[in-house]
Amino acid sequence: MNAPVRTVAALMLAAAFQAAFAAGDAIRPLNSIAVEVNSSIITYGDIARMVKELRANPANKDIPDEQLSQAAKSRLVERTLLADAARQQGLKVPGAAIDAELSRRAQEQKITVDTLYQRAAAAGWSRSQYRLETAKDMLIERMFYDIGSSVRVTDGQIRQYIDQARAAGQPLPAAQPYTVYTVRRILLNAESEAQMDGVGQRAAQIAQALAKGSDFAAVARRYSQDSSAANGGLIEGVSDGMLPERVEAVLHSLQPGQMSPPIAAGKSWQIIQLVGSRTESDPAKAQYQAVRSKLAGEARQQALQQFVGQLQQSAVVREY
Repeated sequence: MNAPVRTVAALMLAAAFQAAFAAGDAIRPLNSIAVEVNSSIITYGDIARMVKELRANPANKDIPDEQLSQAAKSRLVERTLLADAARQQGLKVPGAAIDAELSRRAQEQKITVDTLYQRAAAAGWSRSQYRLETAKDMLIERMFYDIGSSVRVTDGQIRQYIDQARAAGQPLPAAQPYTVYTVRRILLNAESEAQMDGVGQRAAQIAQALAKGSDFAAVARRYSQDSSAANGGLIEGVSDGMLPERVEAVLHSLQPGQMSPPIAAGKSWQIIQLVGSRTESDPAKAQYQAVRSKLAGEARQQALQQFVGQLQQSAVVREY
């Protein structure tokens, strides 16, 4: 969960809980089991935390508590199924990756990692529990990445969509100016999940050398396993949707000349340096980009829904 949820006063939490599950049942202890999904459990406390997260979104302000609670339960079941599927596939999150993710979250929120742990404690999580929740987030993101990586939107599909929409008199997605980046990248691949931790340690050593003044382009030529290595890791014309979501999020926070910490993405570790950026305002290119983003998003969502549907069909779910 991207941001730990602060606790609320016991009476307020009890009132919200009672409203969410008012059906004549007594209020159950928050740490008791609400749902069992295969061999994993979801507690009433988990549901209460998720309800508070959902309620914090202004878009949900008018949704009744009971509906929000059902949405929270559904989201937690889906989250559990995806995390279980990741573990069954042998996916793991090395400690170095968890540390890197916590550093990224802290940097994004402009706080320290210690403050993240303090907020987690306020939400009722111990340090180890919060790290476990972070690992689950990363496993699920990895599942999303693996599912979405198979999605391809071709130039032909984009042109066909535009032509058909215009012929039918249908509106196209709103075209907006977008940012185009020039970056340098160092990419280190792991041949298996078991190698991810070791490759992550090597990426950390490279990042330390860069921080001490080593030339990024020279290091990329020597160590990067990306096709851009021969050109010093230089990649031009990068726009949103072309890099893994985790890498893209960090890229958005960089200033020209700055570089990212090592980022785990799939079976790789990546270090990105922002060389420069520009705004693309050409109407035709902006329209093309808007359609590409729409089609890619729809394809990824469809692939994810199909995968989750398969997991649900084979799952054993018991509600208490």
